[in-house]
Amino acid sequence: MIEAKDLRGNDPDELRRTVRKLEEDLFKQKLKKNTSQLENTMLIRSTRRDIARVNTVLAEKLRGGTAQASAGAAAKTEAAEAAPAVEKPAKAAKTAAKKTTAKAKSAKET
Repeated sequence: MIEAKDLRGNDPDELRRTVRKLEEDLFKQKLKKNTSQLENTMLIRSTRRDIARVNTVLAEKLRGGTAQASAGAAAKTEAAEAAPAVEKPAKAAKTAAKKTTAKAKSAKET
């Protein structure tokens, strides 16, 4: 299994060669599977995931983004989600009115 942190040190041309090699391996594995010569079918799945991993790192490189920038953005998002949700006064009033109306309807029915 290829790890993304190991791939981030490579230049884009090397990543493209890696993708090409993995795609050739995937083709050979699928061919073996169809001819019932592949013993471990999990290889196909792991190769597909490796291709996706390399393509992700390649896209990051081409965009000029780094893992640290995306990690910082994720931390900001988590902090925003962790902040307590404050209801607006009008919304809170509407919610309370709905509850009161529902209680009144149920009291009339009984």
